[in-house]
Parts: sequence; structure tokens; C-alpha cells
Amino acid sequence: MELVTLKPCTLSDLEILRQVSLETFREAFADQNDPSHFEAYLREAFSMERLRREMKNPAARFFFLYYGGKLAGYIKINGANAQTELQDPEALEIERIYVRKPFQGMGLGSWLLDEIKSLGREEGKKYLWLGVWEENGEAIRFYKRHGFVTFGKHPYYIGSDRQMDWLMQLDLMAGETR
Repeated sequence: MELVTLKPCTLSDLEILRQVSLETFREAFADQNDPSHFEAYLREAFSMERLRREMKNPAARFFFLYYGGKLAGYIKINGANAQTELQDPEALEIERIYVRKPFQGMGLGSWLLDEIKSLGREEGKKYLWLGVWEENGEAIRFYKRHGFVTFGKHPYYIGSDRQMDWLMQLDLMAGETR
């Protein structure tokens, strides 16, 4: 496997972050959504202003994933008040984890999860959690393979289209001496 690295995103990376966010979200979900709702969502969720605001929150962190020196994807993790739902200081939320199409199937998603688990443990977090669209069976199977379990649901809106996300969590303390 080629060299795989994570690089923290800074405000100077904002335009690249926006481009890769739009690209990966479109690739993942455009075909399953009403185009007008979908485009409205993209305009709001990935606007420069919103991404800038998210990046300025010290509890929200974005990282670029590089594979062989090429931008392969990105993640967004949230602590405490940046979390979209629980806002639990003992947890990290994985809000976004995306690998670009040309880099899928190379084990990079698993590599990213391992990095996030390590980061969570280093920071003394008890668990990771995320929301995943109930219609995204491939992602749900991926998270289950990595030890995540479902603990609830919440609505998620693409434009004005109400969808449902499963809330899943991974106990970072499992198997460790406390």
C-alpha cells in the first residue's frame, strides 16, 4: 500500500474542502434524492460561509486523507458543542467520512476509522458515534463490521425532504482495563 496520511485542514484549504465535500456527497447520494431538494441542501450545507464557521469552531476538526500524495478523501469529527446531536464531552462524533471514488475499495475507510479510534482513545473519549442514512446499507454494514451498534434514530433533511438516520456508536473502552 502506498503512503497514507492525514493532514489537518486550515482556513486556507477552504475552497479545496468545499470542492471535495461537494464531489463526494454528490457521488454518494445524488442518485437517491430529488434533484431540487438535493441541490438546495448542497448550497446550504457546503457553502463557503458555513464551512468557514464550522472550521472556526475549535471542537470541530477537518482532515484531508492523502493516498500516495493525492487527495483521497476527508473526515470531519466533532467534540462537545460541535456535535450535531449528543454534545457529549466523553464522545467524538464522526460527522463526515468520505473517500473519493477513484480511491474506494483500497481499505482507506477502515484506515480512517482506525485513526479516529486512536485519536478518540488518546483524547480519553469513551465512545465514537455517527448518524448514517437508513437507506445506506453499504455504510451500515461497514460500520457494523467495525463494531458500531445502533442506539437510536433521528431525522435528517435533504432540502425539505425528511429522511431518517440511524445513530450508531462504538465503545472505545471495550476490552480495555479501566
